[in-house]
This record gives sequence, C-alpha cells and structure tokens, in this order.
Amino acid sequence: MFNSCQALIVSPDPLQCEKTEEIARRLGLRSVRCASLTEACARIEEQTFQFALCSDDLPDCNLRTALRVLSSATGGVPVIVLSHLADWGAYMRALGAGAFDYIAFPPDPVETERILRLALAHNSPQHRASRTAA
Repeated sequence: MFNSCQALIVSPDPLQCEKTEEIARRLGLRSVRCASLTEACARIEEQTFQFALCSDDLPDCNLRTALRVLSSATGGVPVIVLSHLADWGAYMRALGAGAFDYIAFPPDPVETERILRLALAHNSPQHRASRTAA
C-alpha cells in the first residue's frame, strides 16, 4: 500500500531537516525525514513523493550518487540539494549532477518557498503531460 507525501527530506543534520520542514509546513506540505540514502530508498518503496530535498553531506554516498538514485527510485521527481555551502561553484556542480535546484543553509524562507513551489509545479500532472508530449 502506497501513501502519498509531498516532500522527502534526506539529511543527517537534524537542524537542516527541521528548518526545511518548517518552511514546507508553511506551504501546507507534508514531509518525511531520512538520515541516509539507504533509509530514503526504504521509504520510497512505501510512499510516493512529489519532490525530494537531499543533503550534499550524506553518510552513505556522495551527492552525485544520491541524486542519481533518488531520481531513479522516485520516477524522476525534482531533487533539490541542501547544503551548508553558499558557493556558486557548489551550486553549479549540483545542477551539473542533476539537481533541480540548490538551497544553502541557513535557508532564506522566501527563496526556499519559491524553490519548493517550482518543484511542485514541475511535478504537476499538467507539466508532466507537456514534457512527455514534447
């Protein structure tokens, strides 16, 4: 039996999870926290997600692997990188590795809300239909 939840947050940092969850709740989004990619993959088998937020500092893999696995396991939902580096180079590397977007910590609530709204819109049925028709 699959349950639907909007956001999967994958981070070993409880503060990073808490801050991201706070912003998601303000948008009316439900989320699930996981501390590792292994734990996230187990949750993906039980639930569906509209997007994922993934730390660039996971204990069980590097960011490139995490992005590839999360995208594949979720059927291609947007994966947003969570990082403690507010660095243009890190941002560009994350996008190059397949990230949908990048949130540096501490997060700016307005910018984070914008990114989460874009991820939801990107994964909407209308947007998915237009991508497959193109």
